Amino acid sequence: MFNNGISIKTGLEELAASAAGAVEIVRGNGTAVTSVEYDSRAVKKGSLFVAVEGYKSDGHRFVHAAAESGAAAICVAADRVDDFASLGERGIAILAAGDTRTALSRLSAAFFGFPSRAMLAIGVTGTNGKTSITYMLEAVMKRHGLNPGVIGTINYRWGGKTWPAPNTTPESRDLQEILWRMKRDGVTAVIMEVSSHALELRRADDIDFDAAVFTNLTRDHLDFHHDFEHYFEAKKRLFLLLESSFKKGRCGIVNADDEYGRELLLLRNQYSYPVMSFGIDHEADYMPDRASIVNAIDGVSYRMERPDAGVSVDLGLLGMFQLYNSLAALAVAHQMGVSYETITQGLADLVTVPGRFDVLKTDRGFVVIVDYAHTVDALLKLLRSVNELAHRRVITVFGCGGDRDRTKRPLMGKVAEENSDLAIVTSDNPRTEDPDLIIRDIVAGLEGKNHEIIPDREEAIGRAVAMAGEGDIVVIAGKGHEDYQIIGTEKIHFDDKEVAARRLAG
Repeated sequence: MFNNGISIKTGLEELAASAAGAVEIVRGNGTAVTSVEYDSRAVKKGSLFVAVEGYKSDGHRFVHAAAESGAAAICVAADRVDDFASLGERGIAILAAGDTRTALSRLSAAFFGFPSRAMLAIGVTGTNGKTSITYMLEAVMKRHGLNPGVIGTINYRWGGKTWPAPNTTPESRDLQEILWRMKRDGVTAVIMEVSSHALELRRADDIDFDAAVFTNLTRDHLDFHHDFEHYFEAKKRLFLLLESSFKKGRCGIVNADDEYGRELLLLRNQYSYPVMSFGIDHEADYMPDRASIVNAIDGVSYRMERPDAGVSVDLGLLGMFQLYNSLAALAVAHQMGVSYETITQGLADLVTVPGRFDVLKTDRGFVVIVDYAHTVDALLKLLRSVNELAHRRVITVFGCGGDRDRTKRPLMGKVAEENSDLAIVTSDNPRTEDPDLIIRDIVAGLEGKNHEIIPDREEAIGRAVAMAGEGDIVVIAGKGHEDYQIIGTEKIHFDDKEVAARRLAG
Protein backbone atom coordinates (compact mmCIF):
# COMPACT_ATOMS: atom_id res chain seq x y z
CA MET A 1 0.00 0.00 0.00
CA PHE A 2 2.82 2.38 0.90
CA ASN A 3 6.01 2.85 -1.10
CA ASN A 4 8.39 3.88 1.66
CA GLY A 5 9.35 1.35 4.31
CA ILE A 6 9.37 1.35 8.09
CA SER A 7 12.59 1.49 10.09
CA ILE A 8 11.49 0.48 13.57
CA LYS A 9 13.25 -2.07 15.74
CA THR A 10 12.25 -3.03 19.27
CA GLY A 11 12.95 -5.74 21.79
CA LEU A 12 10.42 -8.54 22.21
CA GLU A 13 10.30 -8.11 26.02
CA GLU A 14 9.57 -4.39 25.69
CA LEU A 15 6.90 -5.11 23.10
CA ALA A 16 5.22 -7.78 25.22
CA ALA A 17 5.29 -5.54 28.29
CA SER A 18 3.67 -2.68 26.37
CA ALA A 19 0.96 -5.06 25.14
CA ALA A 20 -0.55 -4.91 28.64
CA GLY A 21 -1.07 -8.59 29.38
CA ALA A 22 -2.30 -9.60 25.92
CA VAL A 23 0.65 -11.94 25.40
CA GLU A 24 3.17 -13.99 27.36
CA ILE A 25 6.66 -14.86 26.14
CA VAL A 26 7.04 -18.63 26.24
CA ARG A 27 10.47 -18.67 24.65
CA GLY A 28 12.82 -16.13 23.13
CA ASN A 29 14.02 -13.41 25.52
CA GLY A 30 16.46 -11.07 23.79
CA THR A 31 14.79 -11.29 20.37
CA ALA A 32 14.67 -8.10 18.28
CA VAL A 33 11.50 -7.40 16.28
CA THR A 34 11.55 -5.39 13.04
CA SER A 35 7.83 -5.63 12.16
CA VAL A 36 4.51 -7.06 13.32
CA GLU A 37 2.63 -9.02 10.66
CA TYR A 38 -0.56 -11.10 10.37
CA ASP A 39 -0.07 -12.00 6.69
CA SER A 40 2.68 -14.57 6.22
CA ARG A 41 3.37 -13.13 2.75
CA ALA A 42 4.49 -9.86 4.35
CA VAL A 43 6.90 -11.53 6.79
CA LYS A 44 10.59 -10.71 6.44
CA LYS A 45 13.68 -11.30 8.53
CA GLY A 46 13.02 -10.16 12.10
CA SER A 47 9.19 -10.08 11.85
CA LEU A 48 6.81 -11.10 14.62
CA PHE A 49 4.03 -13.12 12.99
CA VAL A 50 0.67 -13.16 14.79
CA ALA A 51 -1.52 -16.15 13.90
CA VAL A 52 -4.92 -14.46 13.85
CA GLU A 53 -7.90 -16.77 14.15
CA GLY A 54 -10.08 -15.15 11.51
CA TYR A 55 -13.68 -15.85 10.72
CA LYS A 56 -12.68 -17.01 7.23
CA SER A 57 -9.26 -18.59 7.82
CA ASP A 58 -6.96 -19.54 10.69
CA GLY A 59 -3.55 -17.89 10.77
CA HIS A 60 -2.07 -20.91 12.54
CA ARG A 61 -2.07 -22.62 9.14
CA PHE A 62 0.60 -20.15 7.99
CA VAL A 63 2.96 -20.17 10.98
CA HIS A 64 5.50 -22.47 9.31
CA ALA A 65 5.39 -20.38 6.13
CA ALA A 66 6.15 -17.29 8.24
CA ALA A 67 9.05 -19.12 9.86
CA GLU A 68 10.48 -20.04 6.48
CA SER A 69 10.24 -16.37 5.43
CA GLY A 70 12.46 -15.29 8.32
CA ALA A 71 10.10 -14.60 11.22
CA ALA A 72 12.06 -14.03 14.44
CA ALA A 73 9.00 -14.63 16.59
CA ILE A 74 5.49 -16.04 16.39
CA CYS A 75 2.42 -15.36 18.47
CA VAL A 76 -0.09 -18.20 18.70
CA ALA A 77 -3.16 -19.08 20.74
CA ALA A 78 -2.22 -20.31 24.23
CA ASP A 79 -3.75 -23.73 23.57
CA ARG A 80 -1.71 -24.13 20.36
CA VAL A 81 1.78 -23.46 21.76
CA ASP A 82 2.74 -27.16 21.88
CA ASP A 83 1.90 -27.49 18.18
CA PHE A 84 4.78 -25.15 17.35
CA ALA A 85 7.36 -26.16 19.95
CA SER A 86 9.74 -27.32 17.23
CA LEU A 87 10.08 -23.73 16.02
CA GLY A 88 11.31 -22.73 19.44
CA GLU A 89 14.04 -25.31 19.12
CA ARG A 90 15.09 -23.53 15.91
CA GLY A 91 15.57 -20.28 17.83
CA ILE A 92 12.25 -18.66 16.92
CA ALA A 93 10.64 -16.87 19.84
CA ILE A 94 7.14 -17.97 20.81
CA LEU A 95 4.43 -15.84 22.40
CA ALA A 96 1.12 -17.17 23.74
CA ALA A 97 -2.12 -15.19 23.59
CA GLY A 98 -5.55 -15.76 25.06
CA ASP A 99 -6.99 -14.08 21.96
CA THR A 100 -4.76 -13.57 18.94
CA ARG A 101 -6.94 -10.76 17.53
CA THR A 102 -6.51 -8.80 20.75
CA ALA A 103 -2.80 -9.64 20.67
CA LEU A 104 -2.42 -8.33 17.12
CA SER A 105 -4.08 -5.04 18.04
CA ARG A 106 -2.07 -4.52 21.24
CA LEU A 107 1.27 -5.57 19.74
CA SER A 108 0.72 -3.38 16.69
CA ALA A 109 -0.18 -0.32 18.76
CA ALA A 110 2.86 -0.90 20.97
CA PHE A 111 5.19 -1.47 18.01
CA PHE A 112 4.11 1.80 16.35
CA GLY A 113 4.26 3.72 19.64
CA PHE A 114 0.52 4.24 20.28
CA PRO A 115 0.24 6.98 17.62
CA SER A 116 -3.41 7.87 18.32
CA ARG A 117 -2.32 9.34 21.65
CA ALA A 118 -0.53 12.13 19.80
CA MET A 119 -3.57 13.42 17.90
CA LEU A 120 -7.25 14.18 18.23
CA ALA A 121 -9.11 10.97 17.32
CA ILE A 122 -12.79 10.93 16.38
CA GLY A 123 -14.57 7.66 15.54
CA VAL A 124 -17.86 7.58 13.63
CA THR A 125 -20.02 4.46 13.55
CA GLY A 126 -23.54 3.61 12.33
CA THR A 127 -25.14 2.07 9.27
CA ASN A 128 -25.46 5.28 7.26
CA GLY A 129 -23.88 8.74 7.26
CA LYS A 130 -20.35 7.85 8.37
CA THR A 131 -18.60 8.96 5.20
CA SER A 132 -20.36 12.33 4.95
CA ILE A 133 -19.65 13.11 8.60
CA THR A 134 -15.94 12.41 8.18
CA TYR A 135 -15.82 14.75 5.18
CA MET A 136 -17.64 17.44 7.17
CA LEU A 137 -15.34 17.10 10.18
CA GLU A 138 -12.30 17.16 7.92
CA ALA A 139 -13.45 20.52 6.52
CA VAL A 140 -14.22 21.88 9.98
CA MET A 141 -10.89 20.77 11.47
CA LYS A 142 -9.03 22.40 8.58
CA ARG A 143 -10.84 25.66 9.35
CA HIS A 144 -9.93 25.15 13.03
CA GLY A 145 -6.24 25.13 12.14
CA LEU A 146 -5.62 21.41 12.57
CA ASN A 147 -4.04 19.10 10.02
CA PRO A 148 -6.65 16.35 9.57
CA GLY A 149 -6.39 12.84 8.21
CA VAL A 150 -9.32 10.61 7.26
CA ILE A 151 -9.73 6.83 7.28
CA GLY A 152 -12.94 5.71 5.59
CA THR A 153 -14.91 3.93 2.92
CA ILE A 154 -13.85 6.05 -0.04
CA ASN A 155 -10.13 6.34 0.73
CA TYR A 156 -7.48 7.03 3.33
CA ARG A 157 -6.11 10.56 2.97
CA TRP A 158 -3.89 13.14 4.61
CA GLY A 159 -1.33 15.73 3.59
CA GLY A 160 -2.78 16.11 0.10
CA LYS A 161 -2.32 12.41 -0.71
CA THR A 162 -4.87 9.61 -0.97
CA TRP A 163 -4.67 5.83 -0.87
CA PRO A 164 -7.35 3.33 -1.90
CA ALA A 165 -9.44 1.86 0.92
CA PRO A 166 -9.74 -1.93 0.66
CA ASN A 167 -11.69 -1.83 3.94
CA THR A 168 -13.66 0.94 5.63
CA THR A 169 -11.58 0.26 8.75
CA PRO A 170 -8.29 -1.54 8.11
CA GLU A 171 -7.02 -4.53 10.09
CA SER A 172 -5.55 -3.41 13.44
CA ARG A 173 -1.92 -3.75 12.36
CA ASP A 174 -2.50 -1.72 9.18
CA LEU A 175 -4.58 0.82 11.06
CA GLN A 176 -1.77 1.45 13.54
CA GLU A 177 0.72 1.85 10.69
CA ILE A 178 -1.54 4.41 9.02
CA LEU A 179 -1.83 6.35 12.29
CA TRP A 180 1.95 6.17 12.73
CA ARG A 181 2.46 7.54 9.21
CA MET A 182 -0.08 10.28 9.89
CA LYS A 183 1.74 11.26 13.06
CA ARG A 184 5.08 11.26 11.24
CA ASP A 185 3.59 13.51 8.54
CA GLY A 186 2.23 16.04 11.01
CA VAL A 187 -1.43 15.06 11.19
CA THR A 188 -3.00 16.48 14.35
CA ALA A 189 -6.56 15.10 14.02
CA VAL A 190 -7.77 11.79 12.62
CA ILE A 191 -11.41 11.28 11.72
CA MET A 192 -12.28 7.68 10.96
CA GLU A 193 -15.22 5.55 10.04
CA VAL A 194 -15.40 2.61 12.41
CA SER A 195 -17.38 -0.22 10.84
CA SER A 196 -19.29 -2.87 12.75
CA HIS A 197 -16.98 -5.50 11.26
CA ALA A 198 -13.97 -3.64 12.63
CA LEU A 199 -15.53 -3.33 16.07
CA GLU A 200 -16.51 -6.98 16.15
CA LEU A 201 -13.06 -8.06 14.92
CA ARG A 202 -11.21 -5.83 17.44
CA ARG A 203 -9.46 -3.72 14.81
CA ALA A 204 -9.91 -0.40 16.64
CA ASP A 205 -9.41 -1.70 20.18
CA ASP A 206 -6.14 0.13 20.82
CA ILE A 207 -7.01 3.57 19.56
CA ASP A 208 -7.34 6.26 22.21
CA PHE A 209 -10.42 8.10 21.01
CA ASP A 210 -11.44 11.63 21.98
CA ALA A 211 -15.00 11.29 20.64
CA ALA A 212 -17.41 8.66 19.37
CA VAL A 213 -20.37 9.36 17.08
CA PHE A 214 -23.34 7.02 16.54
CA THR A 215 -25.46 7.85 13.48
CA ASN A 216 -28.14 5.14 13.26
CA LEU A 217 -28.70 1.42 12.99
CA THR A 218 -30.69 -0.05 10.11
CA ARG A 219 -30.80 -3.35 8.25
CA ASP A 220 -27.37 -4.22 6.86
CA HIS A 221 -24.55 -6.74 7.36
CA LEU A 222 -26.89 -9.34 8.88
CA ASP A 223 -24.99 -11.93 6.85
CA PHE A 224 -22.12 -11.21 9.28
CA HIS A 225 -23.85 -10.24 12.53
CA HIS A 226 -26.88 -12.57 12.06
CA ASP A 227 -29.33 -10.37 13.99
CA PHE A 228 -29.88 -6.79 15.11
CA GLU A 229 -28.89 -7.53 18.72
CA HIS A 230 -25.38 -8.61 17.74
CA TYR A 231 -25.15 -5.79 15.18
CA PHE A 232 -26.04 -3.23 17.87
CA GLU A 233 -23.61 -4.78 20.37
CA ALA A 234 -20.83 -4.35 17.82
CA LYS A 235 -21.69 -0.68 17.30
CA LYS A 236 -21.87 0.00 21.04
CA ARG A 237 -18.29 -1.22 21.44
CA LEU A 238 -17.03 2.12 20.11
CA PHE A 239 -18.38 3.78 23.26
CA LEU A 240 -16.65 1.17 25.43
CA LEU A 241 -13.40 1.91 23.59
CA LEU A 242 -13.95 5.60 24.29
CA GLU A 243 -14.42 4.72 27.96
CA SER A 244 -11.03 2.98 28.04
CA SER A 245 -9.25 5.92 26.34
CA PHE A 246 -6.85 7.87 28.53
CA LYS A 247 -7.76 11.16 26.77
CA LYS A 248 -9.30 14.04 28.70
CA GLY A 249 -12.35 15.93 27.45
CA ARG A 250 -13.90 12.88 25.80
CA CYS A 251 -17.51 12.89 24.61
CA GLY A 252 -20.08 10.73 22.86
CA ILE A 253 -22.52 12.02 20.24
CA VAL A 254 -25.72 10.05 19.51
CA ASN A 255 -28.68 10.41 17.12
CA ALA A 256 -31.79 10.79 19.29
CA ASP A 257 -34.12 10.23 16.31
CA ASP A 258 -32.85 6.67 15.85
CA GLU A 259 -34.46 4.01 18.07
CA TYR A 260 -31.10 2.36 18.75
CA GLY A 261 -29.61 5.77 19.41
CA ARG A 262 -32.24 6.31 22.11
CA GLU A 263 -31.32 2.92 23.59
CA LEU A 264 -27.71 4.02 23.69
CA LEU A 265 -28.69 7.30 25.34
CA LEU A 266 -30.37 5.33 28.14
CA LEU A 267 -26.91 3.96 28.96
CA ARG A 268 -25.25 7.36 29.13
CA ASN A 269 -24.85 7.23 32.94
CA GLN A 270 -22.65 4.15 32.58
CA TYR A 271 -19.92 6.22 30.96
CA SER A 272 -17.49 8.57 32.68
CA TYR A 273 -17.75 11.09 29.84
CA PRO A 274 -20.77 13.13 28.66
CA VAL A 275 -22.97 11.63 25.94
CA MET A 276 -24.74 14.34 23.96
CA SER A 277 -27.62 13.92 21.51
CA PHE A 278 -28.69 15.46 18.21
CA GLY A 279 -32.00 15.19 16.36
CA ILE A 280 -35.01 16.85 14.82
CA ASP A 281 -38.05 14.86 15.95
CA HIS A 282 -37.02 13.96 19.52
CA GLU A 283 -35.73 16.13 22.34
CA ALA A 284 -31.99 16.51 21.89
CA ASP A 285 -29.05 18.62 23.03
CA TYR A 286 -28.41 19.78 19.46
CA MET A 287 -31.58 20.63 17.49
CA PRO A 288 -32.45 22.88 14.55
CA ASP A 289 -35.44 25.19 14.40
CA ARG A 290 -37.73 22.99 12.31
CA ALA A 291 -39.44 25.98 10.70
CA SER A 292 -36.10 27.24 9.39
CA ILE A 293 -35.17 24.08 7.44
CA VAL A 294 -34.86 24.54 3.68
CA ASN A 295 -34.19 21.55 1.39
CA ALA A 296 -33.48 22.73 -2.15
CA ILE A 297 -31.65 21.56 -5.25
CA ASP A 298 -28.74 23.88 -4.36
CA GLY A 299 -28.37 22.68 -0.76
CA VAL A 300 -29.80 22.43 2.74
CA SER A 301 -29.93 25.27 5.27
CA TYR A 302 -31.29 25.77 8.78
CA ARG A 303 -30.89 27.68 12.05
CA MET A 304 -30.06 26.03 15.35
CA GLU A 305 -32.55 26.11 18.20
CA ARG A 306 -30.38 24.29 20.78
CA PRO A 307 -28.05 24.56 22.55
CA ASP A 308 -27.58 28.09 21.19
CA ALA A 309 -30.42 29.58 19.18
CA GLY A 310 -29.83 31.41 15.92
CA VAL A 311 -26.65 29.74 14.65
CA SER A 312 -27.12 29.52 10.86
CA VAL A 313 -25.91 26.50 8.90
CA ASP A 314 -25.74 26.57 5.10
CA LEU A 315 -24.72 23.39 3.30
CA GLY A 316 -23.72 23.06 -0.31
CA LEU A 317 -24.68 19.41 0.05
CA LEU A 318 -28.07 18.12 -1.03
CA GLY A 319 -30.45 15.80 0.79
CA MET A 320 -32.26 16.02 4.11
CA PHE A 321 -30.11 13.22 5.50
CA GLN A 322 -27.16 15.63 5.23
CA LEU A 323 -28.95 17.79 7.80
CA TYR A 324 -28.57 14.92 10.30
CA ASN A 325 -24.96 14.40 9.30
CA SER A 326 -24.20 18.09 9.74
CA LEU A 327 -25.84 18.09 13.18
CA ALA A 328 -23.57 15.22 14.20
CA ALA A 329 -20.49 17.03 12.89
CA LEU A 330 -21.53 20.29 14.52
CA ALA A 331 -22.16 18.59 17.87
CA VAL A 332 -18.85 16.74 18.05
CA ALA A 333 -16.82 19.74 16.86
CA HIS A 334 -18.55 22.02 19.36
CA GLN A 335 -17.87 19.54 22.15
CA MET A 336 -14.22 19.45 21.06
CA GLY A 337 -14.03 23.22 21.61
CA VAL A 338 -14.44 24.49 18.04
CA SER A 339 -16.35 27.76 17.70
CA TYR A 340 -19.69 27.95 15.90
CA GLU A 341 -18.21 30.43 13.43
CA THR A 342 -15.46 27.98 12.48
CA ILE A 343 -17.90 25.05 12.33
CA THR A 344 -20.36 26.80 10.03
CA GLN A 345 -17.55 28.06 7.78
CA GLY A 346 -16.12 24.55 7.55
CA LEU A 347 -19.49 23.04 6.72
CA ALA A 348 -20.05 25.68 4.04
CA ASP A 349 -16.64 24.88 2.53
CA LEU A 350 -17.75 21.35 1.67
CA VAL A 351 -19.69 21.28 -1.59
CA THR A 352 -19.64 17.56 -2.42
CA VAL A 353 -19.04 14.14 -0.96
CA PRO A 354 -18.17 11.59 -3.66
CA GLY A 355 -21.15 9.38 -4.45
CA ARG A 356 -23.41 10.98 -1.84
CA PHE A 357 -26.31 12.80 -3.51
CA ASP A 358 -23.86 13.60 -6.29
CA VAL A 359 -25.71 15.73 -8.87
CA LEU A 360 -25.10 15.60 -12.60
CA LYS A 361 -26.94 18.46 -14.29
CA THR A 362 -28.06 18.19 -17.90
CA ASP A 363 -29.08 20.62 -20.64
CA ARG A 364 -32.36 18.76 -21.09
CA GLY A 365 -34.14 20.09 -18.02
CA PHE A 366 -33.59 17.16 -15.68
CA VAL A 367 -30.91 16.11 -13.18
CA VAL A 368 -29.20 12.80 -12.41
CA ILE A 369 -28.38 11.97 -8.79
CA VAL A 370 -25.80 9.28 -7.99
CA ASP A 371 -25.82 7.95 -4.44
CA TYR A 372 -24.24 5.13 -2.46
CA ALA A 373 -27.57 4.19 -0.79
CA HIS A 374 -27.43 0.40 -0.59
CA THR A 375 -29.50 -0.30 2.51
CA VAL A 376 -33.25 -0.11 3.01
CA ASP A 377 -33.05 2.92 5.29
CA ALA A 378 -30.52 4.78 3.13
CA LEU A 379 -32.59 4.24 -0.02
CA LEU A 380 -35.76 5.35 1.77
CA LYS A 381 -34.13 8.54 3.10
CA LEU A 382 -32.58 9.28 -0.28
CA LEU A 383 -35.86 8.92 -2.18
CA ARG A 384 -37.87 10.83 0.40
CA SER A 385 -35.38 13.68 0.18
CA VAL A 386 -35.53 13.60 -3.63
CA ASN A 387 -39.33 13.67 -3.54
CA GLU A 388 -39.23 16.84 -1.43
CA LEU A 389 -37.53 18.64 -4.33
CA ALA A 390 -39.57 20.17 -7.14
CA HIS A 391 -39.96 17.51 -9.80
CA ARG A 392 -42.23 15.93 -12.41
CA ARG A 393 -41.17 12.29 -12.04
CA VAL A 394 -38.61 10.31 -10.02
CA ILE A 395 -36.97 7.49 -11.97
CA THR A 396 -34.84 5.19 -9.81
CA VAL A 397 -32.19 2.71 -10.98
CA PHE A 398 -31.02 0.30 -8.28
CA GLY A 399 -29.98 -3.25 -7.45
CA CYS A 400 -28.58 -5.28 -4.54
CA GLY A 401 -25.13 -6.73 -3.98
CA GLY A 402 -24.46 -10.44 -4.14
CA ASP A 403 -23.02 -12.54 -1.30
CA ARG A 404 -24.64 -10.14 1.16
CA ASP A 405 -27.78 -10.02 3.30
CA ARG A 406 -30.61 -11.46 1.16
CA THR A 407 -33.37 -10.38 3.53
CA LYS A 408 -33.07 -6.70 2.59
CA ARG A 409 -33.60 -7.27 -1.15
CA PRO A 410 -37.44 -7.39 -1.28
CA LEU A 411 -37.56 -4.52 1.24
CA MET A 412 -35.40 -2.36 -1.01
CA GLY A 413 -37.62 -3.25 -3.95
CA LYS A 414 -40.68 -2.13 -2.01
CA VAL A 415 -39.03 1.16 -0.97
CA ALA A 416 -37.89 1.94 -4.52
CA GLU A 417 -41.31 1.22 -6.04
CA GLU A 418 -43.29 3.13 -3.42
CA ASN A 419 -41.10 6.23 -3.65
CA SER A 420 -40.51 6.40 -7.40
CA ASP A 421 -42.68 6.98 -10.41
CA LEU A 422 -40.64 4.28 -12.09
CA ALA A 423 -38.19 1.84 -10.50
CA ILE A 424 -35.70 0.10 -12.79
CA VAL A 425 -34.29 -3.03 -11.17
CA THR A 426 -30.79 -3.93 -12.32
CA SER A 427 -27.56 -5.58 -11.26
CA ASP A 428 -25.25 -4.09 -8.62
CA ASN A 429 -22.16 -6.06 -7.56
CA PRO A 430 -23.44 -9.63 -8.04
CA ARG A 431 -20.13 -11.14 -6.94
CA THR A 432 -20.45 -14.93 -7.03
CA GLU A 433 -24.27 -14.97 -7.10
CA ASP A 434 -26.41 -15.25 -10.22
CA PRO A 435 -27.62 -11.67 -10.97
CA ASP A 436 -31.00 -12.99 -12.10
CA LEU A 437 -31.55 -14.69 -8.75
CA ILE A 438 -30.67 -11.49 -6.90
CA ILE A 439 -33.16 -9.59 -9.05
CA ARG A 440 -35.77 -12.28 -8.35
CA ASP A 441 -35.31 -11.63 -4.60
CA ILE A 442 -35.81 -7.89 -5.18
CA VAL A 443 -38.88 -8.39 -7.37
CA ALA A 444 -40.52 -10.42 -4.59
CA GLY A 445 -41.05 -7.10 -2.79
CA LEU A 446 -42.66 -5.33 -5.75
CA GLU A 447 -46.44 -5.04 -5.87
CA GLY A 448 -47.29 -2.38 -8.47
CA LYS A 449 -46.66 -2.04 -12.18
CA ASN A 450 -44.34 0.97 -12.04
CA HIS A 451 -41.15 -1.01 -12.49
CA GLU A 452 -38.95 -2.43 -15.21
CA ILE A 453 -36.28 -5.13 -15.03
CA ILE A 454 -33.06 -4.51 -16.97
CA PRO A 455 -30.24 -6.75 -15.63
CA ASP A 456 -27.42 -4.97 -17.50
CA ARG A 457 -26.57 -1.93 -15.35
CA GLU A 458 -25.29 0.25 -18.19
CA GLU A 459 -28.39 -0.49 -20.24
CA ALA A 460 -30.58 0.30 -17.22
CA ILE A 461 -28.88 3.66 -16.70
CA GLY A 462 -29.16 4.38 -20.42
CA ARG A 463 -32.88 3.60 -20.36
CA ALA A 464 -33.47 5.98 -17.40
CA VAL A 465 -31.50 8.81 -19.03
CA ALA A 466 -33.14 8.33 -22.41
CA MET A 467 -36.69 8.49 -21.05
CA ALA A 468 -36.11 11.43 -18.68
CA GLY A 469 -37.51 14.80 -19.61
CA GLU A 470 -38.10 18.32 -18.33
CA GLY A 471 -38.51 18.35 -14.54
CA ASP A 472 -37.56 14.69 -13.96
CA ILE A 473 -35.02 13.43 -11.43
CA VAL A 474 -33.08 10.28 -12.26
CA VAL A 475 -31.68 8.50 -9.19
CA ILE A 476 -28.92 5.91 -9.60
CA ALA A 477 -28.51 4.20 -6.25
CA GLY A 478 -26.27 1.59 -4.70
CA LYS A 479 -22.70 2.17 -5.86
CA GLY A 480 -22.07 5.89 -5.44
CA HIS A 481 -18.32 6.57 -5.43
CA GLU A 482 -17.40 3.03 -6.54
CA ASP A 483 -15.68 2.90 -9.94
CA TYR A 484 -16.01 -0.85 -10.38
CA GLN A 485 -18.47 -3.70 -10.60
CA ILE A 486 -17.67 -7.09 -9.06
CA ILE A 487 -18.84 -9.95 -11.27
CA GLY A 488 -17.78 -13.34 -10.01
CA THR A 489 -14.44 -12.64 -8.38
CA GLU A 490 -13.38 -10.10 -11.01
CA LYS A 491 -13.46 -6.32 -10.61
CA ILE A 492 -14.27 -4.49 -13.82
CA HIS A 493 -14.28 -0.73 -14.29
CA PHE A 494 -17.77 0.73 -13.89
CA ASP A 495 -18.68 4.20 -12.66
CA ASP A 496 -22.39 5.14 -12.44
CA LYS A 497 -21.75 8.84 -12.93
CA GLU A 498 -19.37 8.22 -15.81
CA VAL A 499 -21.87 5.92 -17.52
CA ALA A 500 -24.69 8.43 -17.07
CA ALA A 501 -22.54 11.24 -18.52
CA ARG A 502 -21.58 9.08 -21.48
CA ARG A 503 -25.21 8.21 -22.17
CA LEU A 504 -26.19 11.86 -21.90
CA ALA A 505 -23.47 12.82 -24.39
CA GLY A 506 -24.64 10.05 -26.75
